[in-house]
Formats: sequence, C-alpha cells, structure tokens
Amino acid sequence: MPNVAPRKLFPVTLALCFSAAACGPPPEVAAHIRRGDAALEAGRYGQALSAYTHARELAPTDPGVQRATMRARAHLVASEPGRITAEVIDEARYEAETLLETDPSRKAVYLTALANLAMRAGNPDDAKVKLDEAVKADPTSALAHAALGAILLGKKETLAQAKTELMAALQARPDHVGALMGLAQIKANEGDLPGAIEKLLAALKVRDDFGARMSLGGIYVQQQKALDAAEQFQRAVQMDPKSPDALGSLGQALLSAGRPEEAERALRSALDLRPDPATAMALGFALVRQKKAEPALDIFGKIVARDPGAAPALYGAGMAAEALGRSDEAAGHYRALLAMKPGNGDKQTLLDMQQDAEKRLAVIQAAAPPTASASASAGPVGPTGPTTRAPAPRQP
Repeated sequence: MPNVAPRKLFPVTLALCFSAAACGPPPEVAAHIRRGDAALEAGRYGQALSAYTHARELAPTDPGVQRATMRARAHLVASEPGRITAEVIDEARYEAETLLETDPSRKAVYLTALANLAMRAGNPDDAKVKLDEAVKADPTSALAHAALGAILLGKKETLAQAKTELMAALQARPDHVGALMGLAQIKANEGDLPGAIEKLLAALKVRDDFGARMSLGGIYVQQQKALDAAEQFQRAVQMDPKSPDALGSLGQALLSAGRPEEAERALRSALDLRPDPATAMALGFALVRQKKAEPALDIFGKIVARDPGAAPALYGAGMAAEALGRSDEAAGHYRALLAMKPGNGDKQTLLDMQQDAEKRLAVIQAAAPPTASASASAGPVGPTGPTTRAPAPRQP
C-alpha cells in the first residue's frame, strides 16, 4: 500500500506549516517584508507600503503581512495628512485604533495618525489632545512634533511654540519633510524668502511633494520670478493633473512669464475643474494678450456683472472693448475704474491700473472729441501717481 504513509503524514505536515515558527513565510514574501521593515525604519513610508503590498499579493491571508500593511498605512497618515481623503477616513481610523491597542511600542505614531484624521474631520481640539499625548509617549517622535507644529502654525499666538515643535522634529529626524515645510512657512511669513526656499529645496531632496512644489512656486511669484514659479507649478500639475489650484497657479505664472497661449490652456483646464473668479480673470488677460478680444470681453463682462467692484475686470473689459473699436464702451469701463477708491486690497495695484486707464481714456477722448453734454457727464479723470507694477498686460 504505497500511498498510506503520505496520507498519514500530510495532516501533520500541514499543521506544522500553519505555524510561522515551523515554516515561516515563503522566501519571496519574507524578502518583501524585510524590505518594508527597512524602509519603515528609514522613514520611507510609501516605499514600505509598496513592499508590504507586494508581500500581501503573494500571501493575501497572512495575518503578519496584513498587520505590516496596516502599520505602513498608519505611518503614512501620520506623516502626510494631505493623503487623507473623505473616502479613507473611517478605515484609517479603525486601523490606527486597532494598532494603538495592540502595538504600544509605536503609540506616538498611531496617536499622530488619529490626530491628523481628527483634523481632517474638523476636530482640531481633539487633534491637539492626541498630539500632546503622542509627544509625552515618545518625546523623540519626529512625526508627533511635526504634526503638533503644523497645527500650532495656524494661530499667531502659538507661532513660537510651533517653531519649537518643528525644530524638535528636525532634531529627531533632520530630513523630515513636514517639519522642513513648516519652518519654510514661518520664514516666508517673517519675510525671509531665501530662507524659506532653502527649507523647501531641502524637503524636495528627500521626496517630491505636491505641497512643497506649490509653496516654492508661490514664493517665486512673490519674488517676481515667473518662469521659476511656472516650473514648480508644472511639477505640481504632473503630480496631480486634476488639481485646479496647481493648474490655475501654473496658468497665472505662464501669463506673467509672457506665454499666453500656454497660460490659456492651463487656465481653461483649471476652470473646467472648478469655476473661480481669479482664474477666469487671468484667462481674460491671456486672451487679450493673444488679441482674442471678443471672448475676453465676454469673460470680463460676466465678472463685472457679478461684482461691479472688481477693478481688474473693469480694466480688462476696457482693454478688450478698446481693441474691438468700441470706444464708448471702453471709456465707460475706464471711468468706472477711475471712480474707485482704494480699499483693503492692493492699493498700489489699483493705482497702477487707474494710471494706465487714465492714459487710455485720454487717447480715446482725443480721438473722438466729446460733445458738451458728454464732457459734463465725464466727471473727474481720476487719481495719478507713480507706477511700479501692473497686474495685467497693457497692450490689447
């Protein structure tokens, strides 16, 4: 009976192989887990998750692999709150709470993840409590210090404490991206733009990050380095092609850099994703730059209809109407602009537009001398003053 012995031994062998101590995971699975563990300890949480995911594909029912995958996801939630979407909040919270109960050695990580989830759900007080607990659980946790610093950045009265927490995070992990970005924000608020750029570039050396690209582009805009800004916004668009903020910022930077055709494409894509007056305004000026006055006037007209006090839209509508030969219509827009008083916005920008509008209105009036009644209705020409910068192209 040659088959009797194998039949008797098979159940015993199978039982032994259910024990990790006896058989362990297959070599391929074990290799992925080792790579994941190494990446996790090095702070490369995305790489760790990828390794564990490959292990899970080979061993989908292995509880150790499942736990490792959960652990990597919790670290990602703790380190990159921008990854949190409404669809994953409940599952991420369940995993972090489960790990918090069963893995006390990483308590600070899981509390930080839960704090970021609380912030995403609109509960900043709950998040602050959890982060205070996380820092106490592990005073050397870069994740906890960085997350606490990010929350404290939101209030002027806690800005100094935020800086302390972010510095503590960098002391624990000098290449912590979140801490570098937080300190960059502080330096930018203090007016130290070169210092902010240095921190953001250091963060980008660690990993390519959407938020860092957007922040760096915004600083280049402040420095009036339109091409440098456009490069950063383009990289951000590559990372998230469906981001209206990235596309809109790219379009405005390209417009400032004198590339209206490319600007038009980016701005239209942004508006397809989300209507926005500032983006629409920029599109109008991109069209004016390309001598597409009719669609530009349509855009500016709709903005003015919704907000008669939108100074850039009045200015753009005047330019577009002037390019179409509608002198009376253009003059009306310029007069409305010149009648505006500086408010809480950019006063110099308004004065720049008014000065240019005054010159354009003078040209229109000189080309077609007004009648007596028209002269009486024209009113004062408007303010004059030194010009430093115009917010939009001056040539129709």
